[in-house]
Amino acid sequence: MAVDRVEEGNAARRPADAQARLPGEVAARAAGTADGTEPERQAITRRLHRVLVDHAYGVGRDAWAAAVPDLRATWANHKNRYPERQRPTPVTTADGSWVAGPHRRLSPEQNAEASKACADIADEGRRDILPALRRVESAEAGRHLAGLKNMLKGENRLKEKIAERLLAKPDRTVQQVISAVSDPVRFTFCYSPQRYADGVRADVERLKAEGFELTKLKNQWSDEQYKGINSQWRRPETGLRVEVQFHTAESLEAKELTHEAYERIRGSAASPAERRELEAFQRQANTFLVTPEGTEAIRNYPEKRNDRKDHLLCDRR
Repeated sequence: MAVDRVEEGNAARRPADAQARLPGEVAARAAGTADGTEPERQAITRRLHRVLVDHAYGVGRDAWAAAVPDLRATWANHKNRYPERQRPTPVTTADGSWVAGPHRRLSPEQNAEASKACADIADEGRRDILPALRRVESAEAGRHLAGLKNMLKGENRLKEKIAERLLAKPDRTVQQVISAVSDPVRFTFCYSPQRYADGVRADVERLKAEGFELTKLKNQWSDEQYKGINSQWRRPETGLRVEVQFHTAESLEAKELTHEAYERIRGSAASPAERRELEAFQRQANTFLVTPEGTEAIRNYPEKRNDRKDHLLCDRR
C-alpha cells in the first residue's frame, strides 16, 4: 500500500523514548526520586507517569493525523482500480412483496411483518433506548455519544438481513430472524485515550444499571483489522438487541475510514486479489492507532477460556 508505517504510532508502548523529551523540571525531579520522603517519591512518580502517558498519546494522535491524508488517497486509488459493484435497489412490488436482487425476497406477508417490526424497533429505539443511553452519557464528563444519526439500521438493510436469513432457514418466522440481528439499534461512546479503560468499565456497569442485559463483549484492540471494543446488549422487556461500541476519537475515525473496505470483505464480490488489498489497507490504517493504557485488562464476555460469568472486567493493573 502507499502509506508507510510510522514507528511512533506505537509510542504508548515505549515510554522510555518519550522520557528523553519530557519537560526538564519533571525529568530532573524524577531522576532524584531516591531523595525525599516516600509520599514525595510517590507523587513525583505519578506526575512523571502522567506526563509520559500524555506525551505518548500526543505522539500517537500526531502520527494518526499525519497518516490520514495518505490513507484517504490510498483508498481512493483502490476504488479507482476496483470499482464497486452497484447494489440491487430494493423494490416493493405491486402485490406487496419486497425484492432486492435475485436472492433477497420477502413475500407480501413477510414484507408486511418486516415493515411493522422495523417501525417497532425505531419506536423503541427513540422512545426507550436513546434516553437510557443519554442518561449514561450524562453521568460523567469527558466522553460522548457519537454518530447518533446512524443509531437505527435502515429499514431496507434490515429487510436484506431478514431475507438472507429466511433463505438460509425458511422454517423461521420474520420475528425469529430479526431477533437474531445484533445491531438494529447501535451506539458509540467516544473517550479520550487517558480515560478510555476506566470509562468503558464504568459505562458497562451503567448500562447494566439501566436494565440492559450484556450478551457479548469483545475487546479487539489487539486485532489488526479493527481496533475498539464491541458489545452487544438485550432489553429483557422486549428482547430487542442493541450494539454499543467503545472508541477513542482516532479509532472511531479509523473505523469510519475503513468501513467500505470492511463491507467489501464481508461481501462476495471481491476477488482474492482485492480481498488481500482490502485487508492490507485495514491493517495499515490500524497501525497508526495507539492502544489506550489499561485496555488489555478488559476481558471478553463470555470468556472463552472458562465458564466464569461473574467477572466481565478484571482488576486494573
